[in-house]
Formats: sequence, C-alpha cells, structure tokens
Amino acid sequence: MSKLSNLDLVLDEMITAGQKMIEAVTALREMFSETATPEKVTEAPTKEVAPEPEVKKYTFQEVRGIMASISGKGKKAEAKALLTKYGASRLSEVKEADYAALVTEAEVILNG
Repeated sequence: MSKLSNLDLVLDEMITAGQKMIEAVTALREMFSETATPEKVTEAPTKEVAPEPEVKKYTFQEVRGIMASISGKGKKAEAKALLTKYGASRLSEVKEADYAALVTEAEVILNG
C-alpha cells in the first residue's frame, strides 16, 4: 500500500470516529435533557454596556435665567468669563450644543 492511500484510510477512519463521537454526545445530551432541566449554554460573558446618561437639553430661556442668577449674585465678571470661554460675548452667541456644559459650570459658580 502506498503512503497516500494509507493516509487516505487513516483520514477516513478519523472522520468516522469524529462522527461517532458527535452521535454519542448528542445521545448523552438527549438522555440528560429528559431528566434534568437544561442548563442555559452561554457564550462568552458579554459586557453590559451602561447606557449613557442623558444630557438635559436646556432652552435659551433656561440658560438665560441661570446666567442672570450669577449676575444677580454679584458675579458678573465670572458670568462674562464663562461666556468668553464658550467663544461668545453675549449669551445669544453661545451654541445650543454648549448649553449643558455652560449650565454645569454656571452651577459651580452659583454654588461655590
């Protein structure tokens, strides 16, 4: 017998053995699933993605009220500096996308 035909026979036997093992495992699974509650087979544990906290959307009027509170407490210079930080000389020049960050910093000024 040549080496290639011998290798072919060995490979066929391995395939047959693998198929028999699959049949045996399937039979065992069926046997135990009838008598016991099946365990949930899970893949690798997945990392739960924490939902990003929603950023409150402020209206111009809300932001104006907060900024007015700062000025009313005698902190006009801080209010002006805050506007300048966001590239504005007036509140109407602040981008709506920056309202939440501006309010967060304004609250620090109010509470600090």
